[in-house]
Amino acid sequence: MDDGSDALCEAFQNSIDEITLDWVRCVKNDAHMRSDDRLTTTQIVDHVPQMLEELCTLLRQDDVPDFATARAASQHGYTRSIEGYSLIDLLRELELLRDCVFNFVADTETALNVSRRKTFRALKTVNQYFGEDIIFVVEHFLKNPQK
Repeated sequence: MDDGSDALCEAFQNSIDEITLDWVRCVKNDAHMRSDDRLTTTQIVDHVPQMLEELCTLLRQDDVPDFATARAASQHGYTRSIEGYSLIDLLRELELLRDCVFNFVADTETALNVSRRKTFRALKTVNQYFGEDIIFVVEHFLKNPQK
């Protein structure tokens, strides 16, 4: 029986640009974000499409996803630190992106009749991906204080 996992992964892959643009709108409209005020849309987008590509690869893995090879998220955090982003703004960006991905998965579950089991597995993977990145970002900022 097809539980919709392939459809979810395909829909996610096909919607990377849409998810990215939704996230950019969220970042630009967030009243608390300040570090992005001087950045162009291209600079805001940065490594986000690569992060979503990585996440898509992890979602396609049948067993426990291998987060050891995920690098785009850490590159995004590193680039933001060089651009002078505050740790708070970077963490806010990541939370906004996680929320956009969660919303996409939830909407796709209904639209494509994805099983609850596969949806929960996908959301757990998304949560772990962003959790790993948050740990990396905090460690990086603690080791390399901003001037």
